Amino acid sequence: MRSTLGRFTSFALVATTAVFLACEESPTSIDALADANTAPQLSADAGNPVVRSAQGSAHTQTEGNPNFGETGWRVLTFNAIQRQDGTTTGNMKYDVHDQGDPAVTHRVKGEVLCMAELGNGMIVIGAKGTQRTPYDDPPVFAPFGTQLLPAAVLPDDWGIFFVVRDNGEGASASGPDQFTGVVHTNRVSVAQVCALGAAHPLAGLAEGFLNDAEAGNIQVSW
Repeated sequence: MRSTLGRFTSFALVATTAVFLACEESPTSIDALADANTAPQLSADAGNPVVRSAQGSAHTQTEGNPNFGETGWRVLTFNAIQRQDGTTTGNMKYDVHDQGDPAVTHRVKGEVLCMAELGNGMIVIGAKGTQRTPYDDPPVFAPFGTQLLPAAVLPDDWGIFFVVRDNGEGASASGPDQFTGVVHTNRVSVAQVCALGAAHPLAGLAEGFLNDAEAGNIQVSW
C-alpha cells in the first residue's frame, strides 16, 4: 500500500534506499527484481515457479514511538520470493538515522532465507545477517525477551527477522502499510520462526510492534 508524506526528505530517502538495493549485486541472483518495488512475475522457472513474493520499502519517524529508543527515522528496504519447492531468496536492508543527521548512523543488511504467514495479514521474513555498520554483536530485541531469542555468535550464525503487513493499495487500502524493527538472533531461531509461523510463541506479540509506514510501499503476493 502506498502512503504519502508532506516531507520531501522522506520520499527522497526511501527512493534512494530502493535504488541502492536494486543496483547492488544480489547474492541470490534474483534477476526478476528490477527494483525493490517491482513484483516478481509468478511464472514457471524450470518447473519451480515463484508462489509467494514480498517486496518494498517503508519509512517511519521514531519520535515518541515506544518501539524505538532513538529520535529520528528508520527505513526498511527488502525483496523476497518463495518458489514451489520452498526455497526462499532475496535481500533486506535496514537503516537507522538519528534526528538531524542525514547520514545513516546504523545499517543492517541480510540475505533472505525464509518467510511465513503469522496471521492477520502479517508476514515474517527471515534472513542471514551479512553486514552491520558499525559492526558489533547484534543485540537481542529486548521486548521479545532473551528467553525466547538467544543471541547470535557472529559471523556464522547471525540471523535477522522482521514482520511486514501490506494493507492494500489506493482508495481500497485499509490503512498504511506496516513494518516492525529488525530482530537479531541466531539462524536456528530464525528458521524456527518461519517454520512455525502463526504457531510460534512470538507471533502473538508481533502486532504490538508494527509501525505505520509514513512513506513507501510494501507489496505482498501470497
